[in-house]
Amino acid sequence: MWLRASLVVLIISSFSSFADEVHVAGAYSTDQLRGVRAGYRITNLPIEMPTWLGSPDVHLEVALNHWQNSDNTADNITAFTISPVFSWQIAGTQRPLYVEAGIGGSYFDKTQIANRRLSTQFQFEDRVSLSWQYSQSSEARVALGYTHYSNADIKRPNDGLDFLWMSWVLPF
Repeated sequence: MWLRASLVVLIISSFSSFADEVHVAGAYSTDQLRGVRAGYRITNLPIEMPTWLGSPDVHLEVALNHWQNSDNTADNITAFTISPVFSWQIAGTQRPLYVEAGIGGSYFDKTQIANRRLSTQFQFEDRVSLSWQYSQSSEARVALGYTHYSNADIKRPNDGLDFLWMSWVLPF
C-alpha cells in the first residue's frame, strides 16, 4: 500500500508544472479500513467567490486513494477523485489556520469493501478539514479532516464510507 502511494507521489511530482501543491495523507475508518491518498491541488484558479460566502479561495484537487480492510489485507478498493475545495483563512498571519470544505466526485474500482456495499462506482466526496501552516519559513501545511463517500441514494444499498485523515501538503 505505501509503495503504491510513493509511486503516485513520484508520478504527480514529475508533473509539478501542472500542480501548485502535492499532498500525501493517511486515512482511517471506524469500519476497520485504512488507507493512503496522494494528489495535487491547483490553487491559482481565476474564480472569485461572493463576499457573502466569506470570499474563500477556490482550488481544484485531484487525488488517488487506496484503502484496505485491516482484517483482510487482500480486500482493498481504489478511488480517483476530483473536487473543488473552498478554503477560508480563520486565524494567524505568519502561520495561518484554514477551514476547508468541498464536494466533488469519485470513481471507485469496485463497489464493495469489507461489509460496506456502495452499489455504484460513482460516489460523491464530501469533505471538511483544518489546515495549518506550521512554519513561518515554509508554506508546507498539515491538515486534519473528515471525508464521506456516498452515491446520494442513486442506487441502494448506499452504505457509504467515512474516513478521518491527516495529510502533509507541500506547495511548489
